[in-house]
Amino acid sequence: MSSDEFEFAQELEQPDRPANRQDDAWKVLLVDDDPDIHSVTRLALAGLEHGGRLLELHSAESAEQATELLRHTVYAVALVDVVMESDEAGLDLVRFIRDTLGEHRTRLIVRTGQPGLAPAWETVRDYDINGYEEKSFQTATRLKTAVLTALRSFEQICALERANQRIAAHTAGLRDILDALSDMARNHDLPAAEQRMLSELSRLVVGGQSSVMVEGGSAIVVDGGGRPEQLDVIAASGEFDLANRLGVTALPRSALELISKCLRERRDWRDAHYYCTYSESATGLPRAFLVNVSAAERDVDRELIQLFCRNASLARDAIALNVDLERSQEDIVLLISEAIEARSMETGNHVRRVGAYAQTLARQLGIPDDESKVLRLAAPLHDLGKIAIADSILKKPGKLTAEERREMERHPEIGAAILSGYERPVLQAAKLISLQHQEKWDGTGYPYGLSGDDIHIFAQITAVADVFDAISCERCYKPAWSLDRCFVFLKEQSGRHFSPKVVDAFFEAQDAILAIRDRLKDA
Repeated sequence: MSSDEFEFAQELEQPDRPANRQDDAWKVLLVDDDPDIHSVTRLALAGLEHGGRLLELHSAESAEQATELLRHTVYAVALVDVVMESDEAGLDLVRFIRDTLGEHRTRLIVRTGQPGLAPAWETVRDYDINGYEEKSFQTATRLKTAVLTALRSFEQICALERANQRIAAHTAGLRDILDALSDMARNHDLPAAEQRMLSELSRLVVGGQSSVMVEGGSAIVVDGGGRPEQLDVIAASGEFDLANRLGVTALPRSALELISKCLRERRDWRDAHYYCTYSESATGLPRAFLVNVSAAERDVDRELIQLFCRNASLARDAIALNVDLERSQEDIVLLISEAIEARSMETGNHVRRVGAYAQTLARQLGIPDDESKVLRLAAPLHDLGKIAIADSILKKPGKLTAEERREMERHPEIGAAILSGYERPVLQAAKLISLQHQEKWDGTGYPYGLSGDDIHIFAQITAVADVFDAISCERCYKPAWSLDRCFVFLKEQSGRHFSPKVVDAFFEAQDAILAIRDRLKDA
């Protein structure tokens, strides 16, 4: 039978079915140069549906026309005739769909009235198709079966693709969340860390929707006005952002009631508008995280929110502990440094300024922030060794004798010895600075006569910071130098006493240095 004689065998008529979900119909493309084929195919597929969705049949009478349609629409199924403008026009169209468009979801059923031009085995073997039909053997039932099977396959492929996309999105989200938590652990600015935490959660977990995290006991409503007590807003985003400044009073009453219920009963709750999950700090302090309920419709979304909140609570506790330890460490370092300077009749702000100058110079030189912070804490201990120098030498108003100078010049090694055996980065850095801060760039310093970059960069920086503060501030035994005189001295000593690059950094950061000097000036 030729293609001109193509028709379907007689079958029992099927009852009419209601046309439902036409706006979300399966799009099927029929590509054939025979108008009669279009007519009988439409007749055979009329009323066919899958999953409550009808078919929307699009027609193309040439491969060229089909190419234009395919550029703008993704079809669930394409029924493609082989012989049209040329003997292989349909097969060329298959290659275009798979290779040029890169569309591998569309199910392709090749139909031919001239199987000799496209033998079944060779065509199935050599082309990425999903069905091969000879028109002479195809009935309406056979066609509907092929199309329905193809629709199911397309649906499964799309479902798998969506699942893979969700998995990829959640994987990327988890990776970004873990990166955010790592950043938080390094960031000792708790408010900034908390807001970063919530921003990441809102962006990656709840799709950018509004969210708020609070901490404290259950909300207590007083005065009949719904005024909550004992609740602190950790961070908020979206429509709840005002709570960052005004506290929980800025939250909608319904949101606050659900948060209160969550905290009071120590478990997750949801209503028609919000989802609230419960967690605790390391000390058992209750926390609640609330989002729009649409962000937590699926189990995986809720599990991800709960996982993030638990880890965010742990990270926040770790940050708070690190902040407390760092501040305690800084207080101890400054206390010791100030005690040493007091013996030398220096002011306590001297060591604070030296630390702040050192950190500023380090940043100007491109030293990472975490190392710059270590330097800020370590630099004030540069003269620790003076604790072992006798007052008769340390407080002598006049010039030291040669023997007294030799004793004074022992203080770098004494300080390093005191700091030996400690593994904390700050104390390791302080040991190195104590030992080398009296070395000079040209090798004329002490105790070892080191020169150039054999002197550690921390010691190079501390030397400039210490000397500038010593000459620019008044002491009981000398007046302060003018800033111009200080600047001339630093330039003169560049390449002699001081590292040229550190001196250059000093003048590049001059405004910041002088701002520190004004902020921490002596009483």
